[in-house]
Order: sequence, then structure tokens, then C-alpha cells
Amino acid sequence: MDGYEYTLIKSNRKTIAIKITEENCVVVRAPLRATVKDVERVLCEKRSWIERVMAFNRANCLSSQDIKEYREAYVGGAIVPVYMGTRNYIDGKGVHVTGVRGFRTAYVSSLGGQFLERFKTIESACGLKASAVSFRAYRSMWGCCDSNCNVTFNFKLLMLPQTLQDYVIVHELCHTVFHDHSGSFWALVSHYIPDWKLLRRQLRNYAFLVKLY
Repeated sequence: MDGYEYTLIKSNRKTIAIKITEENCVVVRAPLRATVKDVERVLCEKRSWIERVMAFNRANCLSSQDIKEYREAYVGGAIVPVYMGTRNYIDGKGVHVTGVRGFRTAYVSSLGGQFLERFKTIESACGLKASAVSFRAYRSMWGCCDSNCNVTFNFKLLMLPQTLQDYVIVHELCHTVFHDHSGSFWALVSHYIPDWKLLRRQLRNYAFLVKLY
């Protein structure tokens, strides 16, 4: 396709899917029977979307360089300075850590209690109940609900705006009812958060944070 190089991965799937990596590599996953013509037709149809994602990645790479190098950090969606010191905590000046491993302690100790109170409020409002709630340092997801309805959140969720934190809370609470991403699951999410699709798109803007810390 003119203008794009792409990696084609064929497998036993039914549809053609396109993924743009943070490095702006185009990865196409297609059915075994799909032809190059089929793939490039879909790429042409998605050209405007591909260009938007690539533009965002280029801008995001520049704007988040200080975050990726741990000179700044997000707190509730706002960018604040990071100070290296002898303790791990967050105050009005910024995030204070002893090193990269200290971010988890700083966020959970300073913001975890407030988040859990918010979780309880949403839990009560939705009429849904988790067996237990905890934090971990995930590298690929914002939260998880196991088969026993134990909900675990990525501590990096505390870096995001409250609207996105609330979306992830509701998302995981809905998994206490449906342990999949079926139509019934998304219908339940939509019942509590009608604009969940918009919030999910916004959440993707922060995906690079999951791989840090």
C-alpha cells in the first residue's frame, strides 16, 4: 500500500484487524484466506484513522518524554514534577520517590485510600460487589477481576483523571457479573456509563503508562 509499510500476520481468524504500535508500526492480522488485495482495501478504508493514530503517537512521544524518563508523572491526570529523595509519597509539590520502584509505594500510600473510598461509593451506587480489592503493578492492563470476584487494580490507574478511574472501576465491577467481554457485559457497562466508548478511547491515550514503572 502506498505510504505505509506493514507487517501481515495470518491466522485462523474471521476478520481483518489493524494495530498501530507506539512506534507507528502497522500490524495487520488477517484470515488465512485473505489476499493482499483484501488487506490493502481495508488499509485504504482505514487510512484516516491510521493517520490520526500515528499523529497522536508522534505528539505523545514528545509530550511524554519527561514522563518516560521519570522527570515528571501524572497525578489524577495532571502532570507534576518528580523528586528523587529518601521517601516515597505524593504532596502538593509533586511525586517524591527513592527510585523507579518507589512509584508504587508513593501512589498507593498517598492516593490509594481515597481511590478505595471512591470504589466503595461506585460499588454501592451500582449495586455490585467485589469480594476484595487490591493494587498491583501490571504491565498490560488497568485492572482484573478473577473468578472469585477479587478485583485488582493497576496502581498506575491513580495517575489518570477521575473520569477514567471511574470507568475502569465500573468495568471491573461489571466483571463480577459477566466474566467475559460478551454483548451482555458491554450492555451492563453501558447501563452505568452510557459514554463508555468515548472513555475507552481516552483511556488508550494513557496506554504507554502501563509499560512504565
